Amino acid sequence: MPSKTQSNFLLIYPTMLNEAPMTLGMLAPILKEAGYKVSTLVNTFRKPLEVEDFVEKAREVNAKIVGISMITFEVLKTHRIIKELKDDGFTIVVGGAHPTDCPEEMIEAGADIVVRNEGENTLRELCLYWKGERKLEDILGITYKKDGKIINNSPRPRMEITDLPMPDLSIYDIDLFRDSENFIRGFHRIYTSRGCPGTCTFCDWKVFGQVFKYYPTQEIIDEIKRRKEEYGLTSFSIADDCFTVVPERVFEFCEKIKPLKVEWRANSRANLITPEMCEAMKEAGCHSIAFGLESGDPETLRRIGKRVTLEENIKAPWMAHEAGLEVYGCLMTGFPWETEKNVENQIKFIREVWDAVSLFQVSGSLMPFPGTAIYRQYVEEMDFKEYWLKPEHQKHGIQIYQNYRNSYAISTFYQRYLFDDTYIQGEYFFKYTDEYKKKVRDMVFEIGRHNLLFMFKDQKFRQKMFLQTARLSMLGHDWFPGLEMKIGGFLYDLFHHKGERSKIEQTRNKRRGIAKHR
Repeated sequence: MPSKTQSNFLLIYPTMLNEAPMTLGMLAPILKEAGYKVSTLVNTFRKPLEVEDFVEKAREVNAKIVGISMITFEVLKTHRIIKELKDDGFTIVVGGAHPTDCPEEMIEAGADIVVRNEGENTLRELCLYWKGERKLEDILGITYKKDGKIINNSPRPRMEITDLPMPDLSIYDIDLFRDSENFIRGFHRIYTSRGCPGTCTFCDWKVFGQVFKYYPTQEIIDEIKRRKEEYGLTSFSIADDCFTVVPERVFEFCEKIKPLKVEWRANSRANLITPEMCEAMKEAGCHSIAFGLESGDPETLRRIGKRVTLEENIKAPWMAHEAGLEVYGCLMTGFPWETEKNVENQIKFIREVWDAVSLFQVSGSLMPFPGTAIYRQYVEEMDFKEYWLKPEHQKHGIQIYQNYRNSYAISTFYQRYLFDDTYIQGEYFFKYTDEYKKKVRDMVFEIGRHNLLFMFKDQKFRQKMFLQTARLSMLGHDWFPGLEMKIGGFLYDLFHHKGERSKIEQTRNKRRGIAKHR
């Protein structure tokens, strides 16, 4: 039975990050409105956390309820966190993309309640439930167990974005995210909308839905101004999936942000940009725009449901480049239908936009996330059902080497600096011919060659050094698979984490002492 005396709520993010996750900041105001004292614990590269650290934190703040925001990464570790917390008597609520797609799994793992899709209004009603003022069966968008049976309540309709408060940044330990230049990573990330008009088959777009909803422009401007004044931020990232869906709104934003004299970047689709928009963005302080180009192959564009033509993919980067914007191009490969010809078209496309794109994304090997059409279409044929529950898949995310503290142990030099083709070369999810994998290597090298020209302008020696080292890394990967990772991982762990492990252990011992004497 829910208690009317609960007052402490712990929000945790178990996936390792290098910036403050705004998801927790969005939930904190809801909880504070309901009278809860909110604490947070985020797993960071600066201070890596183990299962026991989350349990100790919950005890330390005397939490009654623990909310977990999670993605499809290290799922088994999150399951262990849930179990340990449950064994200590805490009520567990989980939300995020993975629980939305796999709610029954999370209930079986021990969670009391799963919040599916958008969580803010659902959390408001759960707060009433915990106070004894609402019945669980009346709350839309949740999954729970009753009398031994898992119950999926009806979905909750999309919420009005005006019901969303701005993130509460006071809940974070900002020193965990402050870099050497006093920049607080994550605080620069501004969400001005929710939803994406795309229905790409590799994307779990149903979590927030296809309907595009956005904040009033003045609210966003006020929030940017507040973060500039309170945290000294002068560079921001508009983190929307696609900022340019409503042209009138983009132009209004550009006019209103000019007086703040800040720089910013944004994301767009190739078919939702115009020369006038690019020019207005540049004049308003935008320095960079990222396009989800995905492919330069017409067949792949069609089969992933991109609804963008090859011509539009070529035109958009040039349009932005001519307006003076730096262009970031996101490319993908590894789709199960692709042949060497598809990859060859991708390489031709790269050369077509070579001088327009500043940097190509260095990850993009297909990963079939649960909830995506790609997963549903190939899960039986390729036999990767619930791969996230297997120990060997725990470190797999969009960009494998960025998800792990010791990146040298799980990736090679060329995969870190050129393009991460780990899933393709290792055939983690799909099967590929040797000819296809060789052609992907050609694409990897072409992307790396392009990016190094931008990264090391006027430094030809460094460009050549990195390319030659990448070639050696590729050859070593072919001749002695896994050797570079074994040696590199061992040396990095030996020399870089010896002191870090000591500090972490000291902190844990201190926490254990506090918990023991409470």
